[in-house]
Amino acid sequence: MKKSLLIFISLLLLTLLLAACGKGETKPEPTSNSDKDSNVSQNESASNGNTTETRSYKHFYGETKIPAKPEKVVTLQYVSQMLSVGLKPIGASNYLLETTDEEFQGIEDVGSSDNVNFEKILSLQPDLIIAGDVEQDVYDKLSKIAPTVVVPWMDYDVFGHVQVIGDILNRQEEATAWKAEFDKKNKAAKDQIIGKIGEGKTFAIYRVDPKEFYIYGVRNMGFTLYKALGLTPPPLVQKEIDKDPNLWAIPISLELLPDYDADYVFVTLFEGEETSDRFDEIKQSSLWKNLSAVKNNHVYQIDMNTWLGYTPHDIDVQLQEALKLLTQNP
Repeated sequence: MKKSLLIFISLLLLTLLLAACGKGETKPEPTSNSDKDSNVSQNESASNGNTTETRSYKHFYGETKIPAKPEKVVTLQYVSQMLSVGLKPIGASNYLLETTDEEFQGIEDVGSSDNVNFEKILSLQPDLIIAGDVEQDVYDKLSKIAPTVVVPWMDYDVFGHVQVIGDILNRQEEATAWKAEFDKKNKAAKDQIIGKIGEGKTFAIYRVDPKEFYIYGVRNMGFTLYKALGLTPPPLVQKEIDKDPNLWAIPISLELLPDYDADYVFVTLFEGEETSDRFDEIKQSSLWKNLSAVKNNHVYQIDMNTWLGYTPHDIDVQLQEALKLLTQNP
């Protein structure tokens, strides 16, 4: 009987807690790029009057007092980044856990950014929550459970994601160590690639959709080739990157394909038979057959699921695949 009463009281308190979340604040303007760069200096340590030391952290929805050294953390976006700085989250969005990688095992499923399981998060009793792109009402509800920091996904590249997560978790040295280790592997891979194909070559990434054709920029598929390995995109792509350092992709008509020719081409297909049929048609065209990469047998078809990933674990896999493809015998 006592157990039933305790369960009833717990559920009643949870209902009142989540109901109180509807009285949120007006959403402030997002921080500027200059604000992001000054986060570390602005996050000064403080004390909350208890035995737990806290500090004030500036993020997308303002400033929040967070633990100086959080240990029990739930994240809706940054599992790979947390693992890279040496802290395993106790809970995370389910789609981030869809992997057989042993590092990700044992993390509790807390729903998704679109359908957050607040009750599950509450039961985990986190001392910090790190979210990505969430609306004000979701942020308000999360903040009622534990101090919550919001880091918009598009504000940083892969390296920036690790750096900011390292800062939030007060694991800056671990973030620096991860970057140093990646740079070491990256340099070794680049040296092998350049040793095999030589200097001065250009690289393009094409994406075929049922109705669209894209040339990738420096995010997602382009990050590993252009930002990590430092390989050279076609001149027109580089021109767009100069205007937008976070360039995702450029939609083009097939008539413009020769303008985005390169010595080496990576191609990825949107899933489905319709896309495969369209790519077969493209390969039969003179536009395709006259590309330098096609003539020299330097076209590599890559898996979209593997190369769309934009986390530390993803780019490590992409780096090794790029190395294998570009150093294999022609």
